[in-house]
Amino acid sequence: MKDKAIKILNRLDLVKNLDPYNQKLLHDCFDVIMDLHDEVVRLETHNNRLLHVIYQNQSELESLGYESTGE
Repeated sequence: MKDKAIKILNRLDLVKNLDPYNQKLLHDCFDVIMDLHDEVVRLETHNNRLLHVIYQNQSELESLGYESTGE
């Protein structure tokens, strides 16, 4: 997902100033895709941190009666 977003951002960066009729639209698209890409990166980092905490506390969770599947 991140690679696709970066590829599209690079392509938009090349053409966004070339088309005077769609310049505003292309700039808006670039900004929105950049924001979405940043959010994906943030969520991926957050998810990895949560998984790390779960793995660190897995034995404690199992002793409390929770299965490793999270149910």
